[in-house]
Amino acid sequence: MDPNEKIQLDDITFDDVIGDGVAMEAVDEIDPIEGVTEEVEKPESELENIEDNEKEESEEQEVEEKEVEEKDKDTEEVESDSTVVSEILSSLGYEGKYDDTTEGLTEMTKDVASQMADDRIDEVLEKFPLVKKHLDYVLAGGESQKFMNAYDPTLDYNQIELAEDDSRSQKAILSDYFEQKGHDKEFVKEMIGDYEDSGKLHTKAEAARQALGKVQAQEKENLVARQQQDSQAAQQKQMEFWNGVQETIKESKEFAGLQVPEREKTKFFNYLSKPVNKEGYTQRDIDHSEAEMDKKLAIDYLMYKGFNLEQIINKKAKTTATKTLREKISKNEETVKSARKQSRRSKSFDLDSLDLNI
Repeated sequence: MDPNEKIQLDDITFDDVIGDGVAMEAVDEIDPIEGVTEEVEKPESELENIEDNEKEESEEQEVEEKEVEEKDKDTEEVESDSTVVSEILSSLGYEGKYDDTTEGLTEMTKDVASQMADDRIDEVLEKFPLVKKHLDYVLAGGESQKFMNAYDPTLDYNQIELAEDDSRSQKAILSDYFEQKGHDKEFVKEMIGDYEDSGKLHTKAEAARQALGKVQAQEKENLVARQQQDSQAAQQKQMEFWNGVQETIKESKEFAGLQVPEREKTKFFNYLSKPVNKEGYTQRDIDHSEAEMDKKLAIDYLMYKGFNLEQIINKKAKTTATKTLREKISKNEETVKSARKQSRRSKSFDLDSLDLNI
């Protein structure tokens, strides 16, 4: 449209308004503006894919957040577990769980020191097997001196070298050999004399030394094992003894006339048998060792009297009754004397007031 041909307001008449109106040129369809996209309705399948993708992204994000939270939690737990005590244990190469307090640190120090000492002892015993044998023997109840004598190198027949001109040592070896065989001194003397006269003294002595060495070596090997067997047998015997004591306490109603209540039997047995200190002493052992002299003598007197408690109790009862009777008689005598004095003053004395009940 030409700009000069614009409709002027004065050109519009009333007829134009109520009539067909102003003739307008046809307006072509407006083209879309460049850069502005027209919104197009998308298919449902595509929308579902978008929703699924968004859901997966949301789930992945939640998983990541949860993993981060768990990692942070683990880190906090590790940091909380990383105490001074745990760091010390870790640096020393030991394991354990102790409170991060003064008491916990003290307990940990004692345990670690004990463990370190045990480890050190194990190293020494592994390096010196003879020391281990000696320790095992003593711990099994053997005498240390007996072990030392058995392993004394000066008494070891396998380490003795017999020279051909050392007749004194040869005779001593032969003497030990025949004595262990059970022969008397006269027989030994004759045999040694025969060997000496026949020139066989050194040969026979060397054979005797080897035989004695084999027996001695076998005895050494069996020394610890035999002592351990003896110790086990003694422990078995002791266990059988205490089982008998427990059974007797359980089944008996009284002991030599003394009744023990049923509720006290277990405590009484523990008093007799249960160790209460590192030395292995029971409370009964401690009480007896710390008891005063008169109590010890009282127990010994009961043993001396054969625990005839009935006789002792009756004698005590009679003594008490006699003493009570004397006291009552003496009291009544005082009452009678007092009554006589009052009777002189008054004639209304009542004899029924006297206590003559003995």
